[in-house]
Amino acid sequence: MTARRLLAVLPVVLLAAGPGCGGDDAGGAATRLAPGDAIGMKARAFTPEKVEVAAGQTVTWENTSSVPHDVKATGGADFASDAFGKGGRFSWKAAKAGTVTYECTLHPGMDGTIAVRG
Repeated sequence: MTARRLLAVLPVVLLAAGPGCGGDDAGGAATRLAPGDAIGMKARAFTPEKVEVAAGQTVTWENTSSVPHDVKATGGADFASDAFGKGGRFSWKAAKAGTVTYECTLHPGMDGTIAVRG
């Protein structure tokens, strides 16, 4: 392949590969969250970032960081917590199947996804 042709194809290849900035695993598999397990909130990330739960299951977030966090639905559900510090927890019951997106409003870019299976 000539250098000229390579330069013409390279932008398309880079766009198809997706963003390269840290932490974006949009194509990654969700972690099945067992009843009683919690989504951790540490530094500026939810761990795991993507979870799968059954409809009717309670989802809990736990702050394991020394800085306050909160959790607010941005799509697929309607919930919002107050800010809470280390050791604090917030729970929400996944009533119906679908995809729920959420964020920590105190830390832009700190977001997660819940796949609720029926």
